[in-house]
Amino acid sequence: MEFIQNADAVARKAISEIAPSLESPFANVIKFLTVYPDTASRLRGSHSPIGSEEYIVSAAVHYANGRKPKRPKPPATIPDEMVGFILEHYFDVEHQSLERVKKEHALSMAAENIVGNVLEHYLASILEPCGWVWCAGSLVRAVDFIKPTEKGQWVLLQVKNRDNSENSSSSVIRVGTNIKKWYRTFSKKTGSNWEEFPDSTAKAFLSEEGFMAFAKVYLGKIKGQAPSN
Repeated sequence: MEFIQNADAVARKAISEIAPSLESPFANVIKFLTVYPDTASRLRGSHSPIGSEEYIVSAAVHYANGRKPKRPKPPATIPDEMVGFILEHYFDVEHQSLERVKKEHALSMAAENIVGNVLEHYLASILEPCGWVWCAGSLVRAVDFIKPTEKGQWVLLQVKNRDNSENSSSSVIRVGTNIKKWYRTFSKKTGSNWEEFPDSTAKAFLSEEGFMAFAKVYLGKIKGQAPSN
């Protein structure tokens, strides 16, 4: 598995036709994948061979879409009626409150599902001025940010919102690699983990207060925008 010889030129042309401002970061992602093609993800909805011109063009679309703001979406599935039954008969939720509780639960799920996305947007706003590149669109397996070094090597970073949110597949991929891992919060105690962020320069600009301030502005902007088709 390898990328075509003119991967950089193809990448720059493809992304410039979609989102010119993303030319440099996307070209860096493709540059990394050219060196480490085994880390390239198979793209959803595309059957193009990894490393081909068609793959790079599709990757540009995924990358641009991955950097767009994401709206919270409550689950579209119909809840099991037994959930309300158990809430009422075991957890003593009043019958007249069941619909409200179920609706609030759906909203909580929507909020929980988007925290990770908001976190990546916040980190990108701080990390990219520090030399990192956001691997938006899930183009690199188990990696969210990469950073080229002066020695021609790369630092790889995987971020998670909680210490128990990593799935088994991403854990397996990380074995035997130099991917750093960081998570924001703990599942069994309060507090945040910003002090352990694995970049001493960026760490000085990262905090829970900063994240919340960023999220407030971020959510305010997408709330005031009409949904895109």
